[in-house]
Amino acid sequence: MLKKTMMRIMMTDTPFLDKYTENLTEKVAEKIENFTIIGRDKEVQATFAALSCMTKNSPILVGDAGVGKTAIVEGIAAQIVRGEVSGKFKDVKVRSLELASLLSMDDGGFVSKFKKIIMELKDNKSDNLLFIDEIHGIMGAGRTQGALDAANIIKPALSRGEIQLIGATTADEFHDYIEEDAAMERRFQKIIVLEPSAKDTLAILTGVKSKFENFHDVRIKPSAIQSSVKLTERYIPELNFPDKAFDLIDGACARASFKGKTSISKKEIALMIQELKGIPVTTILKDENIKLEQLEEILKYRVKGQDAAIRDVVNAVTIARAGIQNKERPLASFAFLGTTGVGKTELGKALAEAMFGDEHAMIRLDMSEYSQKGSSEKLIGTRRTKGTLTEAVKLKPYSVVLIDEIEKGNREVHDLFLQILDDGRLTDGRGRLISFKNTIIIMTTNSGAEMIKNNAEIMGTNLSERDQMQFLQRITNALMNDFRPEFLNRIGEKIIFNMLDKKIIREIAIKNLEILQRRLSKQYAYFKYDDRLLDYLVDNGSDKSNGARPIERFITKKVTSEIAKILLDHNGEAIVITAVVLGEAPTITEALEHRIIKFNVTSEKLK
Repeated sequence: MLKKTMMRIMMTDTPFLDKYTENLTEKVAEKIENFTIIGRDKEVQATFAALSCMTKNSPILVGDAGVGKTAIVEGIAAQIVRGEVSGKFKDVKVRSLELASLLSMDDGGFVSKFKKIIMELKDNKSDNLLFIDEIHGIMGAGRTQGALDAANIIKPALSRGEIQLIGATTADEFHDYIEEDAAMERRFQKIIVLEPSAKDTLAILTGVKSKFENFHDVRIKPSAIQSSVKLTERYIPELNFPDKAFDLIDGACARASFKGKTSISKKEIALMIQELKGIPVTTILKDENIKLEQLEEILKYRVKGQDAAIRDVVNAVTIARAGIQNKERPLASFAFLGTTGVGKTELGKALAEAMFGDEHAMIRLDMSEYSQKGSSEKLIGTRRTKGTLTEAVKLKPYSVVLIDEIEKGNREVHDLFLQILDDGRLTDGRGRLISFKNTIIIMTTNSGAEMIKNNAEIMGTNLSERDQMQFLQRITNALMNDFRPEFLNRIGEKIIFNMLDKKIIREIAIKNLEILQRRLSKQYAYFKYDDRLLDYLVDNGSDKSNGARPIERFITKKVTSEIAKILLDHNGEAIVITAVVLGEAPTITEALEHRIIKFNVTSEKLK
C-alpha cells in the first residue's frame, strides 16, 4: 500500500506539495453539503480581492490566536468548490503547509524541501494556492552558514509574482518578525482579522451546533450555547472568540457523552468553567440582576456618609444593567469630586465587588505616574511593550477602571480617556483593538476640593434640586481650570462627595471594628468593646479635613496592632479579648490626653 502511494506521488507534477501539504479544497469538498462559515464574509472577500491584485497579491491574515484565520481560508476553499469564484480561481487547489512537517529527515533538509515546494508552485501557479499558517516561522528557518533561510528563498518569487500564497500570523508575531524585515513586509497585503463579537460568536455556534451534536450524540440546549458565549466572555478573557466558546461546548459534550447524558445545559457549561478557573458553580450561575435597593444597601454598608453620591451611582449603573445605555461607550462613567479620605476609592472597590463579584475586579491607575509628555505610551504600550491600561482591560474586560487624580495626567493621557469615553475602545501599541464597553470608568480628582471644603456646611443638607444643580455648576466651572470642556462633557456623571462629620466617622469606626471582629473569629479569638472605646477612637482619631483615613490609621495603631501581639502570645488558643477604656477627666478636652485602652484576655468562649 505504501509502495503504491509513493509511486502515485512520484507520478504527479507536484510530489512535494502532495506529500507535505494538505489539500484544503479536497477536504472541504468532502463535507461541502454541511459546510458553513458564519460571520467572516467580509474577510473572505477581502482575501479574494487581495489575491486578484496585479501586484502585492499575497494576503497575510493578522489576528489573535483562535479568532478564525484558518476558517477564512477554508471559506475560500468552499467558494472554489461551489464554483462561486471567477475563472481565475475556478480550478485552484488550496494547499495548507505546516512548516513543522519539513523538519523530518527524509527528502533532504528543511531548506531543500522548501525550495522544491516553491519550484512546484512556480511551475503550477495557476492550479495551486499555498496557505502557510504561522508564516512568521519562515523568518530565519533553515538558515546555516552561507545558505539562505526560507524567507529569503521565497522573497524573489513573491516580488516577481511567480507564486501566490496566503499567510496567517498573530499581531504580536507580525510586529516581531514580519515587520522587522521591511522587504518581506512589502511582499504581503495585510488583512486584519478581529475577534468576532459575542453576538457573532453566538450565531457561529448556533450554525455549527448540529456538528457537535452529531459527533457526541448529545443534544445541546439553547441555554448551553448562550452560556458558553456569556461565561467565556466574562471568565476567560485571555482567550479569543470563537475558539474559547467552541472548546467549552466540545468539552461539555464530551463529558456528557462519557457519562451517558443525553443533553447539556448551562449547568454543564458552568461546571466546565469551575474546573478551568476554580470559580464555584453557584457563583457562576447566580442571578446577576441585583435589585436597585440591594445594590444601594451593599454600597452604603461599605461607604458611610455618601448616600446622595451612592444614589447617583446606583441610578447610572441600573441604566447600564437594564441595557439601555449607549452601547458604543463604557457601561457608565463618573467623576468623583471631593476632598481626601471621603470614600471615593472605597466606593470604586465596593462597586467592583457588587457588579463583578470581586473588589479586585478593579484596575487602578495613579495619574501622578503619567504626568510627563509621552506618558500615553505607557498606558497603551508600543510594538515591543505592553500597555498598563490596555493589557489590564484585555485581561479584565469586566471591571471598574479607577483613575486616581486624573488632573495630574498629561494632556495626551486625557485624550486617550476622551477616546474611551466617546468610543468605548482603544487601539494599543501593537494595533490590537481593546474594548472598554464592559467597564465602569471612575475618575477621581481633587480639582474643586477647596470649594467643597469651603462649602462644607451646606454639603450633606437637604438642598433643593435647583441648589444642588447650581452648586455642581460652580464646581464644573472650577474644573475648567484643569480640563477641557469636551473632556468634561463626555463624563456621564459628576458626583460630589460630602465632608465627613463625627457621626459618620463613628460609623466608619464601627465598620472597621466589625471587620476586625470577623477576622479574629476565624482565629478563635472574640473581640468585645463598648461605646467608651468608640468615643475614645473618634475623639482622638478624627480629622475632618482628611476624612476617614486618620480614624482607620488610629484603629490600626491603638487596637489592631495590640490585639496582634495578644494573638501571638496565646498561640492559637480560643480567647475573648475585651477592650476597656481607663481614665476620667473633668472635661472631654482633658480626657483626650488621659484615657488609655487596656485589653483584658480570658480563655472562655462567648456564649
